Amino acid sequence: MTTFSLDLRYGLRMLIKKPSFTVVAVLTLALGIGANTAIFSVVNAVLLRPLPYPESESLMWIGQQYSSGMMVAAGEPKFLFWRDNNQSFEAMAATQGLGGGCNLAGGDEAEYVDGVRVSVDFFRVLGVNPAIGRTFTQEEDTEGGDRVVIMSDGLWRRRFGADASLIGKPISLNGQSVTVVGVMPAKFQYLPHIDLFVPMRPSLTGDPNPNATVIARLKPGITLSQANEELKLIAEEYRAAHPRSMEQGESLGARPYQELFTSDVRQWLWILLGAVGFLLLIACANVANLQLTRATARRKEIAIRRALGAGGWRIVTQLLTEGVLLALVGGAAGLLLAVWGTDLLVAALPGQFLPRTQQVTFDWRVLAFAFSAAVVTGLLFGLAPAFQAARIDVNSALKEGAGKGVGGAQRGRLRNVFVVLELATSLVLLVGATLLVRTFANLSAVEPGFDAHDVLTVQVALNGERYDTTNEAAAFYHSAVERISNLPGVESAAVTSTLPLNAQFNMPVFFPGRPDATRAVQFRMITPEYFHVMRIPVKQGRAFTDADNTGAQAVAIVNEAFVHRNLSDADPATQQFSIGRDLGDPVRQIVGVVGDAKQFGLDSDAPPMVFVPIAQVPEKAMTIARRFVSSYFTVRASLAPQSLGAAIKREIGTLDAALPLSEIRPMEQVVARSIAPQRFNMLLIGVFAATGLLLATVGIYGVVSYSVAQRTNEIGIRIALGARAVDVARLILKQGVALTGLGVTIGLAASLALTRVMKSLLFGVSATDPWTFALITLLLAVVALMACYIPARRATKVDAMVALRYE
Repeated sequence: MTTFSLDLRYGLRMLIKKPSFTVVAVLTLALGIGANTAIFSVVNAVLLRPLPYPESESLMWIGQQYSSGMMVAAGEPKFLFWRDNNQSFEAMAATQGLGGGCNLAGGDEAEYVDGVRVSVDFFRVLGVNPAIGRTFTQEEDTEGGDRVVIMSDGLWRRRFGADASLIGKPISLNGQSVTVVGVMPAKFQYLPHIDLFVPMRPSLTGDPNPNATVIARLKPGITLSQANEELKLIAEEYRAAHPRSMEQGESLGARPYQELFTSDVRQWLWILLGAVGFLLLIACANVANLQLTRATARRKEIAIRRALGAGGWRIVTQLLTEGVLLALVGGAAGLLLAVWGTDLLVAALPGQFLPRTQQVTFDWRVLAFAFSAAVVTGLLFGLAPAFQAARIDVNSALKEGAGKGVGGAQRGRLRNVFVVLELATSLVLLVGATLLVRTFANLSAVEPGFDAHDVLTVQVALNGERYDTTNEAAAFYHSAVERISNLPGVESAAVTSTLPLNAQFNMPVFFPGRPDATRAVQFRMITPEYFHVMRIPVKQGRAFTDADNTGAQAVAIVNEAFVHRNLSDADPATQQFSIGRDLGDPVRQIVGVVGDAKQFGLDSDAPPMVFVPIAQVPEKAMTIARRFVSSYFTVRASLAPQSLGAAIKREIGTLDAALPLSEIRPMEQVVARSIAPQRFNMLLIGVFAATGLLLATVGIYGVVSYSVAQRTNEIGIRIALGARAVDVARLILKQGVALTGLGVTIGLAASLALTRVMKSLLFGVSATDPWTFALITLLLAVVALMACYIPARRATKVDAMVALRYE
């Protein structure tokens, strides 16, 4: 420890003695370590840190499992059977989103609040109880039970001023009186923006569609594999009891609950961490080159130490200590950079793109990662110069001009290796970034099938007893659309149950005389002007008219994808179908075919769709739809759409002052949000790639400049013997061209192997796209040669007499 302490103090003095070297090295390391720490803090929060519930490793997600490995949610009857027939779980619960949300009345104005339906054991499964009040009872989770609600701490404080006496008192939700029975702890969060929990009330005759997410807590001593074995048996028991309710190849399985949130982003996060790891590798190579240059200047000092009896390992430990010390200083600076970078990264993340981003903090794992990265980095860039110093020839090093010879040649080769590594790694990053740029450009060029320009969208949750029937809801929409349409600057207005590229809602359709031809399609309830507002073209037949609201004939409009999928051999105008099973929907006549509009995303084909006038929707279908989705006003304006928000709010308030509006935003923003993840990927990887290119450029410039300095005497002799400027420039550029060619070759091979893991992130471009590889190869070659040109040009200006006296 005494020796180590001496080495630390000596290393610190050497860093202070060379401030320019220290500053450049620390900034380079801070950039690499800081970027890695920032990304790791997100990976840690999303993938590594346990869920914020007691003994969260025991929490499992349970669902219908198929031979492909895919797992989906469950229907209410299946959930109840699983819950009542298992022996592996302490408790099992189901949840359903409140797609239509809740309208919370009271105060200055009504507020739209998002919530979730939960079965009675939900809080028991999570292991969290309300901070004040209680959880739901079995009676409250049964059809006909008392109307009760548990709210989040945030809503309780924001809306009710943290009034503890609220427990047991009624509040108005969707026009109904609901009793508050509990308030959750401040740190509790189930999903972002969820403020209300209401009883789900599942039943054996309830919704059989897979709309319920099932979670459970393993009993102590029960493993996941044991639970899965029992679940398979339970699935077979259910199949025997209800053979028509189980699909072929369907079984039952459990996975860690955390996978429910992370399965879609796990690969992306590891790719991101790998990309930023490449950036750290480039930074290490740069600092290693700086260290090699510095070691050359210290050859005589090290030779004296060896002559005085210092062993090779003693020299190695001294220089490694200095390297680690430098890395720790860089790591401390990087940690400060990471704090700022993490806040910026989280703020830039697209909404709901990553789960648990609110939990991104600098805990012990992040700090340990930063410290480990600093130490490993110090060892990486310190090993080469340390072992080179240990092999110094003492006799030659003590002589004047000792910078040359075998040692100098070996150091030159090491510098070349580091530059090749930087160039190869930079090419991989640049290729990945360019593929993401092309992906974003391709998505931006996709025609969505509608015109989002000058359209304002406004969400409204038409819940409550005033709108229990289809006629009441249709009457409200008709009055509201009429009022909005008469506002100055409004060209037309309509209502749809779901916006394109937003939340989706499907229903089955049945064709008369074809009992086996059941198809699940995207279902939309609209008012007649919807196609005109969104400028979705009518390809065949007609659009809806006001007469369809009161007409005796039940009608529907389908899109081209529906025709291609279901009616490829028939004239759509002669075809009929009905919506849902046991919903009381009459047989509908297809009166029109509209163009396809993107629904799931710009990178997905348009699904088969059915449009029905709101006034013709059966009561049961309306109840189901309102359970899962809200409605949206779509308003086409001749002026800036955002300027209409207040006027629309005023007109709706005239019809129903207790009805809040939310998500007032242009349709262009909805489209932009649908490709926000791709934009974020492009920008983030692009920043890493640009930084890597800059560091690689500096690296090759430094190596060639050092080579020019080392060969000054040689260059002077060549000039004295008659070498022209172009001959000298060619001599210097030859080294840069060789390094660039080798780096590009290795980088191309690595890119062909590594970019394949990005396949799922790309659209409209192959992971091995030849144009991308050719463009990046050319770009990197040009930039590298420009970096070589500056020292080459300086070499041509060498004064022969000065050069001959250089040493």
